[in-house]
Amino acid sequence: MPEEPTTGRTMKAASTASVRDGHAIVKAGEFIEARFGAGTSPSLAARKTLALLIAKAAGEAWRPGSHVIAKRDLRGTHNANDRIQDTLDELMDVKFQMPSTSAQGRAATLTAALLAWTLNEHAEDGRATVEWEFTAPARAILQGSDYYARLNRAALLAFRSKYAITLYEMGCLLAGRRSPTWSGTVDELRERLGAPSNSMPNFSDFRRLVLTPGKAEIDQLAAFTMDWSEKRGARGKITHVTLTFTPKDDDATDAAADEAGRHSSGRKARREGTTETIVDTASLIASAASRLSVSDTLRWPADDQVDEFKTPELHAIGMALGGGHSVQRLADQYARVRPEQRRKLVGDALKADWTKWVTGCATKWGRV
Repeated sequence: MPEEPTTGRTMKAASTASVRDGHAIVKAGEFIEARFGAGTSPSLAARKTLALLIAKAAGEAWRPGSHVIAKRDLRGTHNANDRIQDTLDELMDVKFQMPSTSAQGRAATLTAALLAWTLNEHAEDGRATVEWEFTAPARAILQGSDYYARLNRAALLAFRSKYAITLYEMGCLLAGRRSPTWSGTVDELRERLGAPSNSMPNFSDFRRLVLTPGKAEIDQLAAFTMDWSEKRGARGKITHVTLTFTPKDDDATDAAADEAGRHSSGRKARREGTTETIVDTASLIASAASRLSVSDTLRWPADDQVDEFKTPELHAIGMALGGGHSVQRLADQYARVRPEQRRKLVGDALKADWTKWVTGCATKWGRV
């Protein structure tokens, strides 16, 4: 029998994460450091979708052949299924660029697409899927990759700026290193983030629209903080930027994880320490759900991720009765304490057990 092709550390880590840690997305460092081709900087939804495709393919992403993901698992990146096709079309057009070497051994720039093709089922019945294949150049990079970042799924999906997501990925790649910094010219940073200079010609605009809001989101949602320093060149013009990513302590990391699991309503107000009047739709949903009998199709999610898109009934109960604690934190503890029951219970029995657990935690932990 022919020997199995070898892979680098990234694919091994992705395989392990897919089995042991449903909250982590392992992304190759090469793709985090790559630039996007001219005019192909992905939108917020496209960046989130790509991360979920990478997570689904996991340690098999380097192999020739297709991968399949349920459309419902992409709902966290879209308001409706009809937008998924638009995002897939966008990803088909995305080109990445990175340093490479020609066949003659000369320095070169590799430009390639990420996805070879996609197949999006039209059905909206909850069983519809999206099938895709990575391109040969992308697979080759994945197969040989030896460095990577571990992204937190909830945090990544919580970001509201495409620039903040890219800064977050850079931070995940660098935060654990001895020198967790990135330094470069303003133009190099613009290229990394896909921030066109023609829309933000002045650095003051770039600072106001990219760096400042990016730092605000990262400091609130990530396991590290981001700061930057600026260096001026001739005539006082800012020419260079240094980004620094500093890991948080355990309490601050837990607080960030809780925030990432909370509903986005009021997040800006919580970040700025202000108040915001919010219609508590979760309480209304949970109240209605408690009076209804759910069918036996209600099951605990296989990946233990309880969110408003995949498991709205369970998420609504957590939001309304969980004392303000992160729904995902409640779900994580439930999965740990009830490793077998959560798989066996269905329908009304699951809803009743989850409600009892949520209210018990709220009483034990106190309200936030």
